[in-house]
Amino acid sequence: MNIETSIRYLDFVSQECERHLRDGQVTDDELVNLIIEFQRFQESVNASNLPEEIKSKISQIELNYSIQRVERGTYYMIVAVLTLGSWAIILHMIKQARRKQILNGIKFDASRLSSHIKLNY
Repeated sequence: MNIETSIRYLDFVSQECERHLRDGQVTDDELVNLIIEFQRFQESVNASNLPEEIKSKISQIELNYSIQRVERGTYYMIVAVLTLGSWAIILHMIKQARRKQILNGIKFDASRLSSHIKLNY
């Protein structure tokens, strides 16, 4: 792994986040796959001979997201019936907003770090 490859990868991650955000819908699978790929990138950067400053900045990017399944118990079903399904729509909108927020964070961190590396190395 060299500096040019890391810059290209960070730019790629930023563009992928932008593409997913433009689509309007972000699925758990898309987000989890992007996070897994980025974690592999972080591992390869740590194993490379890049300067320590770059390694530490890339490893500082945290990707905290876990798929939280909604347990559909009796109370959930009662609330869903009483609200005529609007509860499910509200939950979907909340999850979608959280996914978009995480993608925006990844996009911002990747583009900021890419610019920093371009300017300093």
